[in-house]
Amino acid sequence: MKRLSAVVLVLCLCAAAGSAAGQQASGLNIARMEIAGNVENREPVGIASSFPATQERVYCFLEFKDVAAETTVSVVWTLGMNEMSRVPLTIKPFSKFRTWAYKTIGGLKGEWKVDVVDASGNVLKSAAFKIE
Repeated sequence: MKRLSAVVLVLCLCAAAGSAAGQQASGLNIARMEIAGNVENREPVGIASSFPATQERVYCFLEFKDVAAETTVSVVWTLGMNEMSRVPLTIKPFSKFRTWAYKTIGGLKGEWKVDVVDASGNVLKSAAFKIE
């Protein structure tokens, strides 16, 4: 059991380092990523890790810091093992740049994951939520 715990810890640390390496390789710094029920006045509203099946849309809000050059990322929405949507977003060179993408849920229950992927396919950041 002790050995299994050590293996799990190493895997978690590697995953965290991989995400940081992806951000460094792309030159993008995602300062904030929130999953929310809405976006109002360029801020996420109703931040949660689970939503009812009646929720029409779920938003992935992103805040980038110190963007050096215009680039594109994709927000990839996955339900279970199935990619449901891929939304490209243009990121502009500003010290603080906020943007978001949404997915119309259509009552699809289950475990969802959202990945922010750079142009080279590196996962910069991930978040998970549940539709119940």
